[in-house]
Amino acid sequence: MKLKVHGCRGSVPVNSDKQRKYGGNTSCFEITFGTYQIFFDTGTGFRTAKFGGPEIIKIILYSHWHHDHIQGLPFNPNIFDPNEEILVSSALSPSHVSRQILRQYFSGSFFPVDFIDGLDNFRIHEFDYIKERFKHDFELDHVPLRHPGGASGYRIKIKDKIICYLCDNEFDNLQISELKNFVEGANVVIWDGMFTDSELLEKKGWGHSSISQGVFLHKKHSVEKLLITHHTPDRTDDELDHINSQLPEGVELAYDGMICKI
Repeated sequence: MKLKVHGCRGSVPVNSDKQRKYGGNTSCFEITFGTYQIFFDTGTGFRTAKFGGPEIIKIILYSHWHHDHIQGLPFNPNIFDPNEEILVSSALSPSHVSRQILRQYFSGSFFPVDFIDGLDNFRIHEFDYIKERFKHDFELDHVPLRHPGGASGYRIKIKDKIICYLCDNEFDNLQISELKNFVEGANVVIWDGMFTDSELLEKKGWGHSSISQGVFLHKKHSVEKLLITHHTPDRTDDELDHINSQLPEGVELAYDGMICKI
C-alpha cells in the first residue's frame, strides 16, 4: 500500500520561492493498493494526479465542501475520460446534497464550465454504499469532525494496515475518547496541524488544530506515523523546517510529492 501527498497547504494555494520545499497545493491525498486508487479530497494537488487506468477502481472521498478541498477537481483531465469510472462520496452529506453542492460550485456563477451533470463516468454515491460495496477488500469508517459547516474524518483498513485522515478539525478534549478508538493501531494518521498553539489562541472557531495537539495524539495512542498537514498559507519552508526539526520521532510534516510505503 502506498500513500502519496498531492497537496498539503491549507485555505489557498501558494506559489513562492520561500514555499517550494513543502509545496503550495491544497489538500489532496492518494492511497493505492491492489486494484484501488482512493483520493481524500481534490484540492489543487489533484490537478496532476495520475489515474491508474480503466482496470483500477477510483474513489474520491470528500471530507467537506470548502473550496480548498474541491477546487482542483475539473483541472485533472482524467475525469473527462469516459472510460475512467470515478466513484464519489462523502460521509458529511447524502449523495443528492453532495451533487447539488458540487453542481453549484462548478456552475456559471462561480466557475465557467458546468460539468458535473455532463459526466456519465462521475458517479456520486451514498457513503454507506461505498462502505458496503467494497467491504470484502477494505474496511471504511468515518468520524464527525469539528469544523464550520461540518467535516468527516476517514479510516481505511486494508488487511492489517490502517490509514486515518483527520483534516479540518478543531481538536477538543471531548473528542479524546472517540478519536482514540478511531486511530488506535493506525500506521499513518494525517492530522490537521494548521496552527501553532499561540496562533490557535487567536483563531478559536476557525476549525483547525495545532501541531502540538497532533503530537499529543501520537504520544497518547498507538500510532506509528503522524503526518501534519494543512500548513497555513504564509508558513515558509524555513519556518516549517524549524518546526519539523523539533518534532518527536514518528511525527513529521507532509510535503507535496511525499510518498509513504505502508
